[in-house]
Amino acid sequence: MEGKTKIVENFGDYVILNFKDDITAGDGEKHNVLEGKGAICAEITAISMKYLNSMGIYTQFLDFISPNKIKAVSLKMLPLEVVVRLKKAGSFIRRYGGNEGEEFKEPLVEFFIKDDERHDPMVCKNHLVLFEICNEKQAEEIEKSAKKTAIELKNFFEKLGFDLWDMKFEYGIDNEGKVCLGDEISPDTLRLRKKDGIFDKDVYRKDLGDPLEKYREVLSACRSLNLL
Repeated sequence: MEGKTKIVENFGDYVILNFKDDITAGDGEKHNVLEGKGAICAEITAISMKYLNSMGIYTQFLDFISPNKIKAVSLKMLPLEVVVRLKKAGSFIRRYGGNEGEEFKEPLVEFFIKDDERHDPMVCKNHLVLFEICNEKQAEEIEKSAKKTAIELKNFFEKLGFDLWDMKFEYGIDNEGKVCLGDEISPDTLRLRKKDGIFDKDVYRKDLGDPLEKYREVLSACRSLNLL
């Protein structure tokens, strides 16, 4: 199965996530291929998820296969994007106003159905059950996991000198019916900032220079932890 940025090879008990060099924005309307991007995002995902596993958060990650593949738990992925916001930015400001970088009192969890034609409509937890995306218990588990994961990732990136503003998660259900964090954790799915710049896909969205230069800085920082 092939998506915008990954190819998934299914081996029954596990899958191999092959990270492509593609980068997209605006529901796929903007698209480029940047040589080496897949390897960068795969390794950042491997390091981040291995850390989360060590903190008691169930992720899809099993092993890193250099340079751009991850061996992962086989999941039935939910057609859902779970966004956790720690600070105001991006589409939140377009919808509700506010100042970029303004901090929330606690993590805000938002649900979006994956549907490019409808521009990923935002829904509430009741919609998830109504549309049979997941059951009520799973919806609660996803929200709880997303908040805990956001806090752990905030601490993780603070140690590396980055300020985590928001993040997009994807979840799936494993063969035993358990909710599991899947897909990837990288500058493609995070807003990472420092006082002197932007270190995430906003560099690409806003044409602020070479995104891979910033992605490499994030990877270099992650490698300093020697988790792989």
